[in-house]
Amino acid sequence: MFIGPVRFDVELRQLVNTESAQALKLSNIEFLVINELLSSRGQVVSTESMCHQLMPQVVTTQDITIAITNIKAFLGANVAPMIEVVTNQGYLLHVKSRSLQMHSTPYNAFSIKQISLLLLLGIMLVIFLATHFKTTENIRFSLPEQILLDGKSSVLVPIYNSDAELDSYHSKYREIAIKLEQCEQLMWDKIYTSASPSGDMLHFVMQAENDKVINFENLKVLNVGESWDFISASWLQEYGFCE
Repeated sequence: MFIGPVRFDVELRQLVNTESAQALKLSNIEFLVINELLSSRGQVVSTESMCHQLMPQVVTTQDITIAITNIKAFLGANVAPMIEVVTNQGYLLHVKSRSLQMHSTPYNAFSIKQISLLLLLGIMLVIFLATHFKTTENIRFSLPEQILLDGKSSVLVPIYNSDAELDSYHSKYREIAIKLEQCEQLMWDKIYTSASPSGDMLHFVMQAENDKVINFENLKVLNVGESWDFISASWLQEYGFCE
């Protein structure tokens, strides 16, 4: 669900600006407010109804006002006007803003960077369609799944675009995960990775959260060949995976 270029991630309970790659971790009240506004988009949502949704937790109209203020501050000057304060009634989330109506085609509305950022948040499957559109129409994608090492989850999250890739690359990804676990200090909370259909390119997307802001970094490794032995402890350190 989107408010302009800002995506509402229900599972992670955060707002993500797909243009700047910044994210806002939502409090319980902020999460309720944005969820109610999006569920009733184009209609006025009363402050009283939002307060009632959080019962038995005691929530005041001032709490709702502060939550709206925080959300609008994150949305920014161009998008914040989409949330309108309706005097003595509540709040209204408009369906479209003037800036959004200026986009005449999907290519203007969504840039490659925006699609990539959506991918970074767990929908990495889209990037395969954007960058590898010559693959077969019957290709099947698997969902991201963290590698388990000795009863704990690795930060490495491989993405497979077919069952054949899972069979070919799973053991190699596991070796990378083991090397990451041996780092003295990891620099990222999550590291998404995928291989091109031909197997000659590796794509890493690193994600880390700092003070409610989620940062991302991309790394593409070309001409990797059949062996991934070049990924060593020193290589991981050199390219900023760990210290």
